[in-house]
Amino acid sequence: MTEDRLERIEKIVESNSRAIQALADAVARDREERKQEQKGLYDYLARIASAQSDFYQTQADFYRHLERMDDRHAQMIEIIRQINENKSDRT
Repeated sequence: MTEDRLERIEKIVESNSRAIQALADAVARDREERKQEQKGLYDYLARIASAQSDFYQTQADFYRHLERMDDRHAQMIEIIRQINENKSDRT
């Protein structure tokens, strides 16, 4: 092989080495970005799950209050019925 040909091969090898290193660096950056995005997604999903849990708790409290109001309403109707019966018995 000639000296010129060896020099060209060395330049190609160096160029390929730099290209490979640049690609490896890009892959590493992409991997890190993907890791950060995934972490952000999991954090977001955790916040959604927490909000959903809070909502279900609030909904359960709401239904509990409605049930108590319904019970109280039934009691009030019974009291009114008894009052009306007492009034009609007196007359």
